[in-house]
Amino acid sequence: MNGKEHFVFVTQNRLAEFARYDTGFTDLIEGDITEAMDYRPEDVECESNYPMTLQDLRDALEEFNSSGIDVYTFLLDWWFPMLTFFYKALCLDELMGSDPSVIGRMEVPDIPDSEEDLLVTIFNVIDKSIDIREYSKTMPPALNKILDLESMIEMIDNYMEDRDLPITERTYNRAQKIAMISHWNNNKLLEDANPDIKLLFRRFTDELSDSGDPEAIKIKAYALYGGNPVYECDYKEAARLFEILWKDYSFGYAANTLGFIYFDGKLDQGTPNYERAFYYFSVASAFNITESKYMLADMFMNGYYVSPNPSLAFQTYLKLYNETRYRFESGDAGCSFADCAYRLGNALRVMPWQEVQRYKLLLEARYAINKRLAKAPDFGDLKVKREIESSLEDSRQLLKFEHRFKTGRSVALGNNDSTQPIEEFVSVFPGISYELRCKKLKSGKLKIKLVRLPEREFEKPRLSLLTLPWTDFCGFVDTLEFTVARSSGTDMFEYFLERNGQPVIFSALEVQHPEEYENTSTIAFFDKGEMLFRITTDTVFYNKPRDKSE
Repeated sequence: MNGKEHFVFVTQNRLAEFARYDTGFTDLIEGDITEAMDYRPEDVECESNYPMTLQDLRDALEEFNSSGIDVYTFLLDWWFPMLTFFYKALCLDELMGSDPSVIGRMEVPDIPDSEEDLLVTIFNVIDKSIDIREYSKTMPPALNKILDLESMIEMIDNYMEDRDLPITERTYNRAQKIAMISHWNNNKLLEDANPDIKLLFRRFTDELSDSGDPEAIKIKAYALYGGNPVYECDYKEAARLFEILWKDYSFGYAANTLGFIYFDGKLDQGTPNYERAFYYFSVASAFNITESKYMLADMFMNGYYVSPNPSLAFQTYLKLYNETRYRFESGDAGCSFADCAYRLGNALRVMPWQEVQRYKLLLEARYAINKRLAKAPDFGDLKVKREIESSLEDSRQLLKFEHRFKTGRSVALGNNDSTQPIEEFVSVFPGISYELRCKKLKSGKLKIKLVRLPEREFEKPRLSLLTLPWTDFCGFVDTLEFTVARSSGTDMFEYFLERNGQPVIFSALEVQHPEEYENTSTIAFFDKGEMLFRITTDTVFYNKPRDKSE
C-alpha cells in the first residue's frame, strides 16, 4: 500500500463528492484500482451519514457518460465501493433494504412517483445489467456501451421538470414506456389496475406501436387478439400488426398466430380459410415453431386444403412428440408436449392393437397439460385439457379400465407395450448407471427395484417421465419397482445369492420377446457391454410409484 496505513476516514463532504463521482474510491484511498480490491468494510470509516439524492445520481451518470469510463473502472471505483463501504452511510439501506446483493431482483415501481422511486429504479437497472464476470480486464468496454446512460439521465430530467404534474401528464422516455407496458401486459393485473394505469398503458402502447417499436406492436397485437381489459377484440387490426411483426421483425410466432386466425375463421365470421392458414403455418414452421408444425400435420391428417396424407401427419406427430418430450423432461413445463402427445395418441385410434399405447400417450398429455396450467396457463389450455380428458375416457372404455388402480397391476408379457416402461426408464439418459436390488417373496416371485444413480457425488438422481397405463400413472421418477414370476429361464436370483444380497450396478438392458417362448419376455442386464444376468418370465406386476416432481 505504498507504506500507507490500510485505513481510510471519509468526511461527510468527501462522501457527498463520492456520491456524485466528483471523487472515486481510488481518490479516497490515494491508490489505484488494484489496491482498491484489497480493502475490507472495516478498513473504511465515515464521519457521518449523507443521504444520497436523485441529483447526486444524475451528476454521477453525467460524469460516467461524458468521461467514457470503462466498465471495470466504474465497478471498482464507484459501484462496488458504494455497495460495500458506503451503502448505509449514503442511507441507501433505507430505500432498498439492508442487503445490497438483492438490488437487481427488487420489485420496482413501474411508474416512479417520487425521487426515491426513480433512484431505486435506476439502481435496479444497473445491478441487473452488469456482471463483472462477462468482461475482460485487459479490454473492458465503455460503460455507455453497456448501460443506456443518456436514457437514465433523460428519465431524471423529465421527472425533475414534471414532478408537480399528475403522472398521466408527465413526460416519459421509451425505456420507461416499455418497462411500464411490459409490467402491465397481464390481463389479471390490468383488470385490477386503476384508471390512470389503464390510460397510460393504452397511450404508451399506441404511441410506441405507431412509431414502429416491435415490442409495443407485439403487446398491442396480442391485446387485440381476443381483447383485454384495455383493448376490445379486433382480429383485423391484430392481423395487420402480426403481418408487420413476422415480415419486418422476423417474429415467427406472429405468423403462427396468423395461421390460427385464418384456421379458426376469425376474419370471416367463423369460416376457415385453410389456404391462408396453410401459408402462415408454413412460414412459422420455417421459424421452427412447434405449434405450426403440428397444425400442418393436422391439415394433412384431415385433408384441409391439401390431399389427406395420414402417414406424413403421423411421422410429424412422432418427431414432434420426441422433441417436446425431451424439452418437458428437461424442465420446460410450458412447452407443447401435451399437444404433441395428444395428437400422436389420437392418431393411433384407428389401430385397435395400439390402444394401450394410445392410452399411455393420453396419460402423458393429461399430465403435461396439468403441469402447463399450473405454470403458465394460456387461454386455450382448458380446452386442450377437456379434449384430452374426453379422449382418455374413450380409450379407457375400449380397454375396459373400469377404475384406477391404487397400488399396481399385473400385466402379461410377450409384447412391447408391457416392457416399454422398463426400457424407457433405463434408456432415457445414456451413460447413467443404475442399482438393481432383488428380493425373493414367499410366493416364489422376485421383487425387483431399479434405482437411477446420481451422475456426480452429492447430487440427486435425474428424474425421468414414467407412464404405467395399467395403473393410470404418469409422473417423474428415479425408481421403478416391479415383481415377476420366476421361470426356468431365470438365473437372476441365483446370481444375487452369490453376492449375499448386495445390489448390482448396471448401465443398460435389452428386452426380447422370443418366438420359441410364447407370451414371455426376456430382460438381460448389462454393464460395460457384459451381460450380468437375465430373466425370462410371462407376467410383470408394476408397483404404482410416487411422482417425485410434486
